[in-house]
Amino acid sequence: MVESLNREVEYAIKVNSMLNPNDPKPGVMALGDAGIEYRANNGVGFIQIPWENIKLVRAQVMWKNHIRGFYIDLDDSRTINFVASDAIPALKVMREHLGSAKLVRTKTIVGSVSKWWRKRHPKKA
Repeated sequence: MVESLNREVEYAIKVNSMLNPNDPKPGVMALGDAGIEYRANNGVGFIQIPWENIKLVRAQVMWKNHIRGFYIDLDDSRTINFVASDAIPALKVMREHLGSAKLVRTKTIVGSVSKWWRKRHPKKA
């Protein structure tokens, strides 16, 4: 059995871990005093991330008011994707531990394509 990273859990949320996009794993994410823990529902899968190892959290914002999930960028260049039905309370807890500078919006495909298009086809005066 794996020893827990946290002594106190501040918030727990049901999430899907998207380590493999073809096989999402449902489980529970616990945000606590020492970091983030994820346990898969079927018992095969466990992730522990200390707060110190998180470089950036990128929220997937849709329609300006719905957050689908978030990417966690780690200091060893790995990225972990979690999808949640209501991620806003989890992001608020993360902001308390990480600060506002480490929580950003992820770039959308539409925004990236439109930026590319404007760069390639500037407006003529």
